[in-house]
Amino acid sequence: MNAHSQMWNRRATSRRNVPFWENHITNHSLVVWNSEEATRVGGNNHSIIDLTVTASVELNWYIDSEEATGSDHEVIVWEVLGGIPGSRDTSNEVTGWDISGWDSTRKSEEEQTAIRKKKAAAQQCFLRVGGKTEVLDDTSSAEQVEEAAVALQEAIVGTLNSHARRKRWCSRSKPWWNEDLAELWKELGRERRWPAGIGRARDARRNLRRAIRKAKKECWNRFLQEAKGGEVWVAASYTAPRLDRTGQALVDEDGNVAESQDEREVVILKAHFPKGLPGTYKPVVGGQAFEQVDAHLISSLLAKAANMVAPGDDRISADILKVFWQ
Repeated sequence: MNAHSQMWNRRATSRRNVPFWENHITNHSLVVWNSEEATRVGGNNHSIIDLTVTASVELNWYIDSEEATGSDHEVIVWEVLGGIPGSRDTSNEVTGWDISGWDSTRKSEEEQTAIRKKKAAAQQCFLRVGGKTEVLDDTSSAEQVEEAAVALQEAIVGTLNSHARRKRWCSRSKPWWNEDLAELWKELGRERRWPAGIGRARDARRNLRRAIRKAKKECWNRFLQEAKGGEVWVAASYTAPRLDRTGQALVDEDGNVAESQDEREVVILKAHFPKGLPGTYKPVVGGQAFEQVDAHLISSLLAKAANMVAPGDDRISADILKVFWQ
């Protein structure tokens, strides 16, 4: 829009085509994410006429001056981070549990005492529920094993819900997010609550954007330096050119287009892994292979499991299983 106002450009010397936009931004409590950088270059004027305006989302906004556009307007890049500070941008679905509060490493004596009490309370909670689980032996049926597994899972989940912090997905659930960014996020929320804090809020947004870019760069470099074995090829999946999703439509033998992720999985499995003819094989009942599974084997396998590996459908991660196994 070819509108000039000091609401989004402090250097504007005149007001032009602004009544509608100024009233719209004010009446609907909209946020202008533009910084003091000009969005149009050329001449002696400092023009900010390409605006990015939102109602209830937080953006990582910046101008990519190195990208050529073929015009006198700069390229604006923005990334949706989530809701404005203070808004409800957190899901109610529990995606896991944080048990870092149970770790007494490098803690003071007082903190270690509190952690021991917390772990003891969690242990008693688990034993009250999990202690009722039926003890299995060589004569246990498959149904009894399944019932015992479900009971132990429910005992672990109940204990975690009562004595651990629940993790929920939110817009800031990113590996590069840190405490410094969280503080800058809160600062932006405080500045936005000031009636005349437009300038201060703009400065706070600029500081947050710069810190986010720095955190992303450091997180990426740290991953490349610490990657081991096949992990180094993960970087290739992010840096290698990929086709646009619109060019990857899948069509099955009947001419049906698979649009969703689930439909694509069905089409691929059906095409590359067709069902075989019915066979006459029957599983052998009994056997002694289970006798090789003992406490020592389970302990060694748990020790080899990486704590940061994504959990399964039960949302119980490896670090949690290690604690409950102990």
